Amino acid sequence: MAKNLWEVKKRLSYIKIGVFFVVGLFLLFIALVSIKDFSLFRSGYKIKVIFDFAEGMKRASPVRFCGVDIGEVKEVVVLNKDDGSYVQVKVNVQRGIKIPKGSYFFINSLSLFGEKYLEITPPDNFSQYIKEGEIVEGISPVPLFKLFSNFSKTMGELRDFVKEGEIKESLENTMKNLEDISIEAKGLIKDVRNKKGTVGKLFYDDSLYQETEEFIADIKKNPWKLLYKPKDR
Repeated sequence: MAKNLWEVKKRLSYIKIGVFFVVGLFLLFIALVSIKDFSLFRSGYKIKVIFDFAEGMKRASPVRFCGVDIGEVKEVVVLNKDDGSYVQVKVNVQRGIKIPKGSYFFINSLSLFGEKYLEITPPDNFSQYIKEGEIVEGISPVPLFKLFSNFSKTMGELRDFVKEGEIKESLENTMKNLEDISIEAKGLIKDVRNKKGTVGKLFYDDSLYQETEEFIADIKKNPWKLLYKPKDR
């Protein structure tokens, strides 16, 4: 009796181990399907993109075509050539997605400081598509340090040009002209206030207004004067 009880417990232990093993395999399968890198059920084709500078590109980085996810980066390697080094990015594209030849490949960012991804933008006109295994050239981003370096250099050159070049002379002439105009405007305003000059008389002399009124009244009475033309003698 004790022997039969022991055998039953032993079988139950085996069943528990088997159930635990099956559940573990099932959970492992679900995890693999959920992982971004798992591509057992996703067929695709590979192309290679060449960059001189591939900031932030890494394995499993998203690949987008017209803003839509179509694949991912499978490998990023640095290769050497005679005149320097370059970066080769191997991309896996979903089967059925056709990328036109002449498309623009460039590195973009999901946000200002977010994850980098490979963006593909098609050209305006095309007649053929990129085939599997082809190597295309990407548009390399400008390194941030180079932007700051070029900006500092440009500002320095501009500063020197302003100090010694034609811009300084032009600005000085402009300021002098503005000063002269300001002086003339002050004199004109003073004449108007003192009822002097043509503009001052125009504002304060009633005789001009009276003459204008009389001229208008005369035209209303004798409109033929507008069409009258003296005969040549």
